[in-house]
Amino acid sequence: MARMVAAVMGMEAAALVVAYLAFGWPALLIGAPALVGTALVLLVVRASEAPRRRLQAVRATRWESQAPLPGGLMSGFFELPAPGGPAPREAGRRPVRS
Repeated sequence: MARMVAAVMGMEAAALVVAYLAFGWPALLIGAPALVGTALVLLVVRASEAPRRRLQAVRATRWESQAPLPGGLMSGFFELPAPGGPAPREAGRRPVRS
């Protein structure tokens, strides 16, 4: 990550120098705030990496990794409803009077 930050900041600084040489001081009016903004964005991303890694580690340990994965496109479609409760399709139906 440090190499990427250095590369991004280096390229942006080089672009700012080239723009300054080509257009003069007005290029600094746009380039300098852009450079500061990029630095702030990179700092926020760096600060958010640690909580994201911790969350990913917690999520990885939450589920049993040795459990078989459900397979197939229609997996679970033909499962029987739980005993004691109405079937999912019949839950909203009204009884038919004869």
